[in-house]
Amino acid sequence: MSSNHITNEKAIFTLWLNWTISVGALVMPEFSVLFVPHSWIPAITFIMMFLLIIYRNKGQKYKASSCDLMQTICVRTLCASAVIMILISLVYARGIISYFYPEEMLNMQIPYLTVMILGPVAVFFCGLSEIEGDDASVCRRCIIRNGTASERGFLGKIFSQESRYQVKFLLVMSIFVSLVSWIYYAIYYINVNLNSADRFIFCWVPSIVYGLSIIFFGMRYFTLWTYYYSHIELNPRVSLNGSGIRLIILHDNDVFLCHSEGFHDLPDGDKFDTPADITLSHRDYVSIDEAAHYLMNMSGLEADDFTLRFMYKSTDLSGRSNVFHFICCMESKEVMEQSSFRGEWYTLSQLQRMLYNHELTRMFASEIHRLHTVTMAWKTYDTEGHRLYKIKNYRPAFRLKGICDWNVDFNDAHWLEVARFNEDKPFFKLRRIFHRRRVRPGKEA
Repeated sequence: MSSNHITNEKAIFTLWLNWTISVGALVMPEFSVLFVPHSWIPAITFIMMFLLIIYRNKGQKYKASSCDLMQTICVRTLCASAVIMILISLVYARGIISYFYPEEMLNMQIPYLTVMILGPVAVFFCGLSEIEGDDASVCRRCIIRNGTASERGFLGKIFSQESRYQVKFLLVMSIFVSLVSWIYYAIYYINVNLNSADRFIFCWVPSIVYGLSIIFFGMRYFTLWTYYYSHIELNPRVSLNGSGIRLIILHDNDVFLCHSEGFHDLPDGDKFDTPADITLSHRDYVSIDEAAHYLMNMSGLEADDFTLRFMYKSTDLSGRSNVFHFICCMESKEVMEQSSFRGEWYTLSQLQRMLYNHELTRMFASEIHRLHTVTMAWKTYDTEGHRLYKIKNYRPAFRLKGICDWNVDFNDAHWLEVARFNEDKPFFKLRRIFHRRRVRPGKEA
C-alpha cells in the first residue's frame, strides 16, 4: 500500500474523527453534570474548547486533509455557552435573579441546565454557518490556504460536500435535543433536584443521540472509502498520479473558449472551458518554456504567436495530482484560426453572464474567480490592505489587457487575504490589531 493511498484513506476517515471529537466536546459538559457540581461546568466547557482548538490547530499545522468548519462551529458554541453559564451563575450569586422570580421558586444549587444552553447555542451557530455558506471566514481561509473544491480534486469535493452535510446534521440534532429538553422542562421538570427522569432527558438523551451519530457517520464514511477504493484507487482507467497544464487564452479583454457538446450525463460535460488542457505524467514543476512547448505541439501555434506567464499551481489534498495554471496572451485573434483549437472569442461581459448562468466548467470558473480576485486586490490595495486611491468608493475597472506584463504574482495567496481583509472592511484599523495573518506573502494557496 503506497503512502499516497494511506493519505487518502486517512483523509476520508478524518471526516469521521472530526465529527467524533468536535461533537464529543459539546456533549462532554452535558454528560459531566452526572458526576460534578454545576459550578464546575463552565470550567469544563472552557477546557473542552481549548482542547478542541489545539486539535484544530494541529491539523492546520500539519496540513491534514480535513475541514475546519465543524471544529470552528463547536469551538464557538462552547465559548458562547460557557460565557452564558458564567453570567447566569453571577446573576444567581449576586441575588439579581430574585428581582425577577420569587426566591422560593429558585434553586441556587441548579442555576441552569447545561443542555438547555448548549443546544440552542449550537442551533444558532449552525444556522449562521448555513446562511453564510462559503462566505464564512473559516471557509474563506480554507480556500486561500488550499484552493477551491474543484481545484483539489476528488477529496476536495468530498470535504466540501460532507462538511455541509455534517453542519446540517448537527443543526437537526441540536434542534431535536433542544426541543426535547425545553418541552420536558416546561411540562415535567420540578426545580428541586435532578431525579432519574431528569438525568435521562438532560444528560443521557444528548449522549445517546451523539453515540448513534458516531455509528451513522462511521458507516457512511466506511461506505465512502469503499467506493473510493473500488472505483478510484483500483480503477485502471482513472489516473490520480498525473499532472496537468491549463492555459487561459486571452487577447486584450477577450477570452477564447470551446464548448463541449453531447456529454450531458458527465460533470462539466456540456460547459464552456479553455481548449488548452494538457495531461502529463506526474511532476513537481513545469517551466514556462515547457508549457509553451506542450502548447505548440497541441495547437500548432508558433512561439511568436503568444506570450505565457505562470498563474498558479493547485494540488488536490491527496497530493497525488497537481495542475499548473498559465495565462496565454495571443498576439492577435487571427492566429487562432490557424491553430487546431476550435472555439470562439468571448468578451468580459459575456464571460460574466456565462459565469452567472453556470455555463463554465467548475475548474475554469475557479480560475476566473482567482484571476479576478487577485487582479482587483492588486489594483485597489497595497500589500497591507490600504487603498491605493484615496477616493471614496472608487474601484478600478476589471480589465485583462496587458495582463502578461503586470507585476503581480497570482500564485501569492497573500493577495487573496488582502481581498478578504482590507481598508474597506468595517473597523479595519481596530480589527488589524487582533488580526492574525493565516497566509503569508509568497506562500502558495
